[in-house]
Amino acid sequence: MVTDDWEGVMGGSQFGAPGSFTPPAGEGDAGSNFISGLLTGPVDDQAARQVGEGGRHLKSLAESGQFAVNEEGFQAYIKACDYFIDGFDDMIFEVYKLASPAQMGGSDYAKAVAGFNVQVANGDPESLIPNLEKMRDGVRQAREAMVIARKNYRETEDAHSTTFAQLSKGLQEK
Repeated sequence: MVTDDWEGVMGGSQFGAPGSFTPPAGEGDAGSNFISGLLTGPVDDQAARQVGEGGRHLKSLAESGQFAVNEEGFQAYIKACDYFIDGFDDMIFEVYKLASPAQMGGSDYAKAVAGFNVQVANGDPESLIPNLEKMRDGVRQAREAMVIARKNYRETEDAHSTTFAQLSKGLQEK
């Protein structure tokens, strides 16, 4: 399963309010679910929607303080997001070439194949270009979520450091 490769990365992820290591009920592993959706394939409209929704969900969790990620996890996620985002412009440029009918000849068959290629590339909301754009938007949302989640993790670490310092001070006073 693809998500198994991300378990080490997800070890640095945390759900729950800063200062808490308890995941909220029913949230599951949103980061791993997002990556799994990203790797299922951009051609499928359902997978593209999953990536878009996953990115928005991660950002929502991070904004509400329910998702945190340590520096190692952050770096791995940012690397994956940037890899997709950085390659997107080149990829979409090539796909847009398919959105123009190829000069394949004058036969009815050649015209049908050229038309089919255009339809697959950008013929409707479920075609390749809109799906790639949905994925790009989801990856951008996930990237934004990671920045917030790293901040959440740091706040959690700071809260724990303060608590331990107070405990230590209290023990020394006894």
